[in-house]
Amino acid sequence: MRIKKDKLQFVYVFLQYVFIKFFVMKTIAKTLLLLVVFLSIISCKNQSEAEIKVVETETAQKILNPDAEYVTASFEIEGMACPMGCAKPIEKNLAKLDGVKDAKVDFESKTATIVFDQELANQDIIIGTVKKTGESYNVVSWNNNPIENN
Repeated sequence: MRIKKDKLQFVYVFLQYVFIKFFVMKTIAKTLLLLVVFLSIISCKNQSEAEIKVVETETAQKILNPDAEYVTASFEIEGMACPMGCAKPIEKNLAKLDGVKDAKVDFESKTATIVFDQELANQDIIIGTVKKTGESYNVVSWNNNPIENN
């Protein structure tokens, strides 16, 4: 009788072990995996989300004079928080301006380089476009010269 009771107790302990090993541990592993995925998704979001505005141009087509003398200017932009949500909209809005042949905004260096016709675009129009793109954006220097912020 003692052997039968020991076997039953062994089977009972073994079944508890199997249950814990295969069901509880798998549940914990799945829960941890879901937690890691969730944390990786939310950690990529920006802490401060800036308001982004797209500036509409007044004319249907951009005006470019092929015979104009184009000048290149570089300026530093403050307030950008991310490359896709900040730098790209600024670049897009600058490229839409009349007289602008090329516009590039580099998020890493916080600078923009623009090639434009001075008869159709000027420093005030370009700076105004940057500011209209988002309230937090501000041009702090033009061709390495500090500018007054209005």
